[in-house]
Amino acid sequence: MKKIIIFALFASLSVHAQYDVVPEIPKQDLSKESDQVVLSEITVFPEHIFKWNIKSLTISESDQLKSIPKEISNFKNLEFFMLTGGHKITDFPKEFASLNQLKKLALHNMLTVKVSPVIFNLKSLEDLEYAQYSYFEFPEDIGKLKTLKRLAMSRGLDIRSLKSAEGKPGRNLPSSIKKLENLQTLSLSGNLMSELPEEIGSLTNIDDCWLSHNLLITLPNGFSKLQKLKTLHLNNNAFTIFPAALYKLVNLKRIDIYKNQISTIPAGIGGMTSLTGLFMNENQLTNEGLSQFYNLGNLEVLDIRKNKITSFPPGLEKMKKLRVMYITGNNISSQEVLRAQTLLPTTKFITQEMP
Repeated sequence: MKKIIIFALFASLSVHAQYDVVPEIPKQDLSKESDQVVLSEITVFPEHIFKWNIKSLTISESDQLKSIPKEISNFKNLEFFMLTGGHKITDFPKEFASLNQLKKLALHNMLTVKVSPVIFNLKSLEDLEYAQYSYFEFPEDIGKLKTLKRLAMSRGLDIRSLKSAEGKPGRNLPSSIKKLENLQTLSLSGNLMSELPEEIGSLTNIDDCWLSHNLLITLPNGFSKLQKLKTLHLNNNAFTIFPAALYKLVNLKRIDIYKNQISTIPAGIGGMTSLTGLFMNENQLTNEGLSQFYNLGNLEVLDIRKNKITSFPPGLEKMKKLRVMYITGNNISSQEVLRAQTLLPTTKFITQEMP
């Protein structure tokens, strides 16, 4: 059975690039007018639909489709456009920019290293999702999309693909990102970025940020200006020191920073007074680093699996709100766990591997 493959990089908490396999959508009866149209396995657009008042248009699994016709501009009220699955489209006609009601644009697997410049002339775009399993340049023109509330861009690359990104232009986010002041969600997982621009600190309305599966070793000082940030995903990067730029983010509730190489926790982490979930598994944490977490007075969940911890240093009893601590994969004796349980009788210490 053929399936429509939807690129869902941006919904998973643990995997930077995954496919959701959706059951085959029955072919739409295009003899009946509808404001929601799915074109599957087409080679050209059916001409009669250009007379319809379409608000949502999805094109999928159209391996032989080579272009979007200029008549796309007839869809004056189009709000959602998705292009996914197999296709041979590399660009859009200039008429695409006339879609002044377009709010969400989802483009998967474009066959080009250049993001179409036509996209940056869309006046009402609030949600841009651009994903492919090959290298493309982050465009300088991204700053023109000042109405964006969500930006999700991924090359779907991991460390095995490093050669496809090393030394190429546009590998890292451009400074023009600072102009997207209305952005609330930023998802840039799976891009092999080595650094972030200082200007990211201008995105002061972001509350959800995905930066997993890159090559980041630090965060710019400007990151501390993201005062509305509530969730941050930094897993699968190259951090060796916990980024102190996060310490001023008083509204941050959850940090995923597992699968790095962190061995050092700088003093001052207690400033994150809203943090309730910290996921630090598969790093290089020692007992000394663990003691810094005792200053997180509102922490409820702490995951320190598969680190280098052998015991709980003094001060554990300060974590009065801690509900769960995952400790599997360390060299902590059962006697030490019993002692910890005595100090924090309402806390569950999980010593078995999670399924």
